[in-house]
Amino acid sequence: MDSRSSVSGRPFLVFMRVGATDLLPQWLAAEPERNWDLFVSGYAPRDPHPAAVATHVGGYNKLEHFHECVKSGVLDLSAYRYVLLADDDLAVTGGSISGFFETVERLGLTVAHPAQDWSGYWSHRIMLRNPVAEWRETNFVEVMCPCFETGFLARHLDAIPITRSTWGSDHAYCHRAHEAGGKVGIVDTAVIRHTKPIQATGAFYRKLASDGIDPAVELETVLDGLPPSYRTHRVLGLHVRRGPLAQLRQAVARFTETHKRRIMKLCGHHQRHED
Repeated sequence: MDSRSSVSGRPFLVFMRVGATDLLPQWLAAEPERNWDLFVSGYAPRDPHPAAVATHVGGYNKLEHFHECVKSGVLDLSAYRYVLLADDDLAVTGGSISGFFETVERLGLTVAHPAQDWSGYWSHRIMLRNPVAEWRETNFVEVMCPCFETGFLARHLDAIPITRSTWGSDHAYCHRAHEAGGKVGIVDTAVIRHTKPIQATGAFYRKLASDGIDPAVELETVLDGLPPSYRTHRVLGLHVRRGPLAQLRQAVARFTETHKRRIMKLCGHHQRHED
């Protein structure tokens, strides 16, 4: 195992993009013995967060600010093995972020993401938790809360296109991870719930519109530079807990993944925009 650790002794880092309201206090309260340090990325000037190793303001979006912080030296990733780039409206509803980091490292994933709770607001069905699986190997994890192996970022950060809307960047970093021989996956034993509606008329999208930026055009531009297989979200492998009932769990997990849309509707979970 990599022996790198920060001054605090914690081997992992959460880079959270924080606005006027956030769920960061819940993350911190839930894990008094957490294995991750915190870097607060602000949209606007704010006081330093007492629990953070640093509080920094800037960037058009989360990915752009992260890139700026790393390239400027404001954020030194060399002491960390993985970094999670989180939005501030995510509630942790299953497992823990510390447990998520440990699982990602044990599995040797290059890019990963916690699964999303079915009851939250979501954009991509593949991100929704498969309750029978431990994790799913995929060709895509979205930009809401991606986790990266820091060695991968050290080698490839500059090669990942960062769009103003962030649309398309998630397809690109997943492709880059696979191209580098790595694995991409969704961890179903760690669950987050997106608590705010996904609105194309929100403040961020109004800013994009005022700046003449069309997210759909940015997405298409990125996809045009990737293999066609990255246009469609795909589960490449389903992994369940080992044991006497592993084969049964595998079959149920496969059924759940195949019929997730139908199961969601039967359980009363609806999304206004179907992916």
